[in-house]
Parts: sequence; structure tokens; C-alpha cells
Amino acid sequence: MDSGISSPTSNHTEPLFFAVCDDRSFIRVLFHQWVEANLACRMVQASHPQELRASDTSFRLVFISTRISPAEGRILPKHCSGDPIVFDDNFTPLTALWWKERGAKGLLDFRDGPDDWLHCVNQVLNGKLSQTPTAKSALDANDSKRGLQLLSRREMQVAQLLVRGSSAEQVAKRLGTTEGTIKNQRKAIYQKLKIVRATQLAWAMGNGVPSSR
Repeated sequence: MDSGISSPTSNHTEPLFFAVCDDRSFIRVLFHQWVEANLACRMVQASHPQELRASDTSFRLVFISTRISPAEGRILPKHCSGDPIVFDDNFTPLTALWWKERGAKGLLDFRDGPDDWLHCVNQVLNGKLSQTPTAKSALDANDSKRGLQLLSRREMQVAQLLVRGSSAEQVAKRLGTTEGTIKNQRKAIYQKLKIVRATQLAWAMGNGVPSSR
């Protein structure tokens, strides 16, 4: 892990510690300019939230890139301190909801500016859920009749078997039906998830749609 560039000028003698989970150098520069230079905080950069488990630092916030997949369905690993805030350059309605349902306290979109970011960060520091305007618009565009929630129970069974690599014939034998029926259900699944080929199914089941609980 690499500690922040320098502590910002502040009247506070004890700055808060924030972690940024993304190993790209321009991300470090952006967070320094947009967050660290404007708040009484110090930034610590890590490649993955798992690295924070070995740190003795108590983090108030942990910023996580959507490029990083959560471990075991959790945004932060166990025994890792801090409220999680997720950032991306293009939140869609489905991805915004996906991260929120997994416990993200804030959503930061690169298409919004530093003032929007600071407002969101301060809201989370005050114990509230918050999103920058573009991320909020994506979240507000969601409704309960999208993605996995549109699939029937049987279509969900078929989708889960297909995404694990089973062929239509194998799924038919497993569920006691015909291959033609499975192909028709597969077509319906693709239409409801708004995908066109099998290679997109894993993304739609895991990252592009709300998770069933």
C-alpha cells in the first residue's frame, strides 16, 4: 500500500484516513485533487480491499472501483473498517442498483464534478446514503420490473444452468423437458436481460442485474 501524497492544510490535527482501492496512477491524482486537498483527510491507496485487512489504520471511508469484484458478495472483507463508496465512469441503472444492494453508502460518477463528489462524501460522513447527480439519475431510472426480477422461477433455473456451461440438451435432461422448450426459454431469458448471446449471460447474471435475496 502507498500512503497519500501529503496531508491537506486544515485546522484539524487528526485527519481522517480514507482508502482508495484502485492501482491506476491517475485515480490517485484525481482523489488527491478532488478529495484529499479539500478535506482534512489522508489517502491510502491499495489494489484491492483485501489488502486493508492487514493494515493497522482505521479507515473512515473506503473508495472502491467497480473494476474490483467484491469477495464473497461483500464490498468490504470482514474486519475491514470504513463505509464503502463505489466509483465508476459510467453507472447504468442496473449497475448502480447492484452496488447499492451490496451495501455501497455512496456512488461517485466521473461524469460529475469535484463539488458533486465532495457533497456526496460529506453526506456519507454524516451517516447518509448519497450519490453524485449522474449516479443518482441512473439509480432513479431503475424499477422493480427489470433484469432478473423479470424471469420466472423456471427461467431462473434455466439461466443458472446455462451460465454454468450446460448445453440446452443437458439442461433439458436435468429439468425433465425437451430441448426445444429450453431453447424457447433461453430466447425469453435473453430478451428479458437485454442480451443477444451466451457470452453475455454471466455478466447479466452477476454484474449487470440486481441480485435476488
